[in-house]
Amino acid sequence: MPSLGTFILLSLSFFNIALAAPKLQKRGVTTSPTSVNGKTYDYIVVGGGLTGITVAARLAENPSVTVLVIEAGGDDRNDPRVYDIYRYGEAFGSELMWNWPTDQGRGMIGGKTLGGGTSINGAAFTRGLNAQYDAWSNLLEPSEASVGWNWQGIWNYMKKSESFSPPNSDQAAKGAQYISSYHGYDGPVQVTNPNQMYGGPQQGAFINTMVNLTGINHYKDLNGGTPNCVSITPLTINWRDSDHRSSSVMAYLTPSESQRTNWITLTRHLVTKINWSNSSGLPLTATGVNFAPASGGTTRYTAHARREVILAAGAIQTPQLLQLSGIGDSAVLSPLGVPVRIDLKTVGKNLQEQTMSQLGAGGNGFNPGGRGPSNVIAYPNLYQLFGSQASTQVNRIRSSLASWAATEATTSGLSASALQQIFQIQADLIINNNGIFLFISAKMRGSLKSLAPLAELFFNYGYPVYVELTVRFRTELCITLSPQYFGFGHPDVESASFQSWKREDQKPTSIWTFKLPRHVSLDVSLPAPPMSSLSTGETIPGNAVPDNANRGSDQDWKNWIRANFNAVSHPVGTCAMMRRNLGGVVNAQLKVYDTANLRIVDASVMPTQVSAHLMSTLYGISEKAADLIKASWP
Repeated sequence: MPSLGTFILLSLSFFNIALAAPKLQKRGVTTSPTSVNGKTYDYIVVGGGLTGITVAARLAENPSVTVLVIEAGGDDRNDPRVYDIYRYGEAFGSELMWNWPTDQGRGMIGGKTLGGGTSINGAAFTRGLNAQYDAWSNLLEPSEASVGWNWQGIWNYMKKSESFSPPNSDQAAKGAQYISSYHGYDGPVQVTNPNQMYGGPQQGAFINTMVNLTGINHYKDLNGGTPNCVSITPLTINWRDSDHRSSSVMAYLTPSESQRTNWITLTRHLVTKINWSNSSGLPLTATGVNFAPASGGTTRYTAHARREVILAAGAIQTPQLLQLSGIGDSAVLSPLGVPVRIDLKTVGKNLQEQTMSQLGAGGNGFNPGGRGPSNVIAYPNLYQLFGSQASTQVNRIRSSLASWAATEATTSGLSASALQQIFQIQADLIINNNGIFLFISAKMRGSLKSLAPLAELFFNYGYPVYVELTVRFRTELCITLSPQYFGFGHPDVESASFQSWKREDQKPTSIWTFKLPRHVSLDVSLPAPPMSSLSTGETIPGNAVPDNANRGSDQDWKNWIRANFNAVSHPVGTCAMMRRNLGGVVNAQLKVYDTANLRIVDASVMPTQVSAHLMSTLYGISEKAADLIKASWP
């Protein structure tokens, strides 16, 4: 019997050109460190994941510059665990993955392979709320507003990366829709619906049930900055290539690999330190990096950078590398014997992650009508989650920002004043509409279009016999601590996720989010048509959270969530793009404060989470960053 699926949650003379940009003797991808050891490149990119490959590809479009990418993982493009979307999950726990342990045993994971997470993820292609991106500008200096870190400025770059294929007639008949202006059609990343998209009753039933139950809108397309809806969503797959993943490496490197002799990628090597030209004084100028085999050992190699070093190692590895290179909190680095070059207190702090748990129910034998993958998601806001109880939660959020900021300041590395400003921006996105405080009735819940969703419900058929829910906290904080193991060890990660539930907004949000699936019909005793007709009843958590008129007691849900939650592995914020007095690590040009030529281009610069999977946003950030870098070197 099938199961009912899932809510988952530059003009120079010829002589000068020859000196500045020598042809590489070896092109493409290599594992040989001697190919690059002691050589000089215009740009060194640390990390060959989504952002690193994207930035490198765009910089290498100029044949007069040279680019080196160093990636710890291998070139696994021919591994079916990488290219076959239907084998999603098989890479987990393998050599293709990073596994960063946390203090609570809930490890965060990442792709340790060329392409990074885009080579092993579920390929969901979504974008956050437009106002969430606009809010980033409010965290920068007023003089930096013209850089364009806002929705319109980033959305255009998201579309630049995208080659969207609209639904064909069969996919349209199964519910796939789109809005043409929301997409790009000339970019490298292939985006479309799966050829074997589900056509059975389950995805449509989920949509209709969510609309009936919460008042949420059913949108044709959520990729125009309006994710507060339920919608069929596309995936980063290539229909011209048997629906194989369109990862960053397949999109940006593979098509040009044999032509561009000015770009080389070294795999299976890890950067261990950034080198500086000046022994004292600021700003620091990066001259290159030291690197070593990712397998370990004491051998070290060096590559030199003529222009810039660009960190694209992700929200966990990038701050660790900064700390190993002397940039970070002196209170952390000095006791470990690391010479402090820049005392930047918030490096590795402000890590914002999301959590998820899995709920499930049995199916009644319906025909799923295809192979999938599943591609329907709901993003409810506070009012849709809480209904008649929303005003209570709004009042709690509104009256508690100062106390929450004071509590978080004791461990976050940010001041209480800074945190309160950040929390206020986030609270406005959650509870306000165009700056007006809202109290709304259940009948009005579907009409609110500018509120940030609080949760993601990802419906998936038949994996394995449960539903999964991603709970997104707008202000959930973690802290990356010191790099206790130098060179190859993992950084210590201390997580605040549910550790004490010290912020009162977290308890009810998570509990009510997990109660919702029962209302959606996982428990047939309270039908919420039409989903209820497909379910034989809840299996997870089942009796672990006894049902009652309130869909289970708050205490039982709290106990179950704390015992069963996992990290979503969408970490951001550890090198945030913010004003320095707010706790920022990089400015609007993505340069690390007090450095001349060190930039960061990865999820660590995102100052806050967005209500979306991170892929499209990070492609937009990378494309924009490439243009900022190019403009610095005309």
